[in-house]
Amino acid sequence: MFELVREYWPLLRDLYENDRTNVTGYDLINSFIYAKNVKIFTTDDNWLEHGSFVLIHSTEHKADVYLNTLNGNLIDLQNLLSDLQLTARHWLCGYRHLLKNVVKQYCVDRNLNLKKLDYLETFVYHLPQEAIQSLDYRSIADISFGPLHIEHAALVDEHWPYRSSDSLALIRSRIRHNISVGAFDGDGHLLAWCLRSIHGTLSNLHVLPSHRRLGLASVLVRLMAQEIAASGAEVLATIAFDNDISQMFFEKLGFKHIDDIYYTMVPTL
Repeated sequence: MFELVREYWPLLRDLYENDRTNVTGYDLINSFIYAKNVKIFTTDDNWLEHGSFVLIHSTEHKADVYLNTLNGNLIDLQNLLSDLQLTARHWLCGYRHLLKNVVKQYCVDRNLNLKKLDYLETFVYHLPQEAIQSLDYRSIADISFGPLHIEHAALVDEHWPYRSSDSLALIRSRIRHNISVGAFDGDGHLLAWCLRSIHGTLSNLHVLPSHRRLGLASVLVRLMAQEIAASGAEVLATIAFDNDISQMFFEKLGFKHIDDIYYTMVPTL
């Protein structure tokens, strides 16, 4: 096990720059470059060759754990995860299909019942560059668009299907440290919103029931897509396997399914 000192984190990040559609690659690492309570471990001192890592972001109630590799040995990555001896409750976040068996074996080695763990499966959708400019945009009477502020976090959290004891802090972090777009009425009240997650994907897209069927969601996605593309990143969205409505919505806008990622909650030992 090899802990990577912070001054080398940009080098690890840059190993992933040739594929910005990798949701646990460049944009994820970049979002943690200056963050507190973060550690990155790799399997050995040859990390520049294989890019294998486990990133741990510790919070008050849990730890978020991210793992990936470019061409490293999966057994080495699995052993690294086990060697960290995590005892607090932690989410294994956004790991790719390639790493499913790594996480499965990690849980088996901890004598966990796989069927009883909190588990989420999501599709990764990508909007090709040529499709961004073709997204339909039209002004909507008496509605303006702009970034969200921290005081909007409670409303966003209230309407999030995955709301939990940790989610308000997560949404506050997304608003503080990443781009977001909201739709506002003439009095400045928030009517709809779209945020960007730590993985660089669109998140928390929601329109209040009173203002649906106006095309607000499509406008928000278009505005977010333009900002994300202008930064040099790819436009990505993650959608739960069972969310057929969101899948159809994003496909209609030109998004293509490119991958699957998974989340697993590991309880306190």
